[in-house]
Amino acid sequence: MKLNRRHALRLTGCAGAAAALAACAPAASRSSSTSNSLAMQLGWIKNVQFAGEYLAQENGHYRDAGLTVDLLAGGAAGTSTEAGIDTGKAWVGTSTPQKVAAAVERGVPVRIIGATLSSSPACITSPEGKPLRSPRDLVGKRVGVADNNVPTFEAMLTANGVEPSSVQVIPVQFDPSPLVNGEVDAWSGFTTNEPVSLRAKGFSTYSFLYSDFGMRMCAQVFVVSTQSLADDRAKCKSFLTAEIKGWKDAIADPDRAVTLTVQKYGVDQKLNPTQQRALLDATLPLIQTPDTRRDGLFTISPSLIADTVKTLGRTGSKVTAADLFDTSILTELYAENPSLR
Repeated sequence: MKLNRRHALRLTGCAGAAAALAACAPAASRSSSTSNSLAMQLGWIKNVQFAGEYLAQENGHYRDAGLTVDLLAGGAAGTSTEAGIDTGKAWVGTSTPQKVAAAVERGVPVRIIGATLSSSPACITSPEGKPLRSPRDLVGKRVGVADNNVPTFEAMLTANGVEPSSVQVIPVQFDPSPLVNGEVDAWSGFTTNEPVSLRAKGFSTYSFLYSDFGMRMCAQVFVVSTQSLADDRAKCKSFLTAEIKGWKDAIADPDRAVTLTVQKYGVDQKLNPTQQRALLDATLPLIQTPDTRRDGLFTISPSLIADTVKTLGRTGSKVTAADLFDTSILTELYAENPSLR
């Protein structure tokens, strides 16, 4: 599939405007921080997908690593992680490989140093009573797709021999009600989101993962500037050590993770604890995989790196593994502290 400029812009989403402002920032704003206080830009609102960060804060893991961390909420209209790092608003953050790749291609000096999720939760969801089980089943169907995800969706179709024009894309936002109402036949979303929220409302669904059909990627990746990688390696290690411990705590005590999310960190979101627990339960298998059980949390295997770059290439990205990833921090960290595994 050949992407036109319209699709390239869709891939960057609203981050493009933020990056344009970032490009005007003085070079000094991109420098690494010598302070032990740092801001972390979360890739979304403060819900349970950042449970490890909350427990790293609550259980003193950041403090024990010599860090004071300010967790900045993200969201649809929030600052992108890449722009936040580029302008100095954030020292580290979480994002998606798609957004990082788009930023790198614009010249933003950032790299992925680890991944919370070893497998992307991106999926196609349909009603359980009318399940669509593969990309080929989408031919002639109406599929709800957020505008910034259209390039990835169409790339998934093309990778599976489906002509994108044979599927009717219906622009949607975040509320999957159109699927319930029959306005669309399927929904492009995440296994940790729409199927969970719809099941809580009594609407059963069937989902298939993008990763099972040629679009394997890591997700919820940690991003820092290239200058931090060069000048603040000890700080990067300290941060990742605290993160590993925080996520181990979340895995060991998901009930406390949900309570902290609902009652403290995400209290302004008025989150439903049952739904948040279901979201966390759906997320944990993407964090704990055979590879991460063997190599350690957040590690990204060479095959996963290769598949991520290949998937991005299907959307028109030209980034290489070296452009996008630097896993040397985690390699050194686990070599120096094998007990962290």
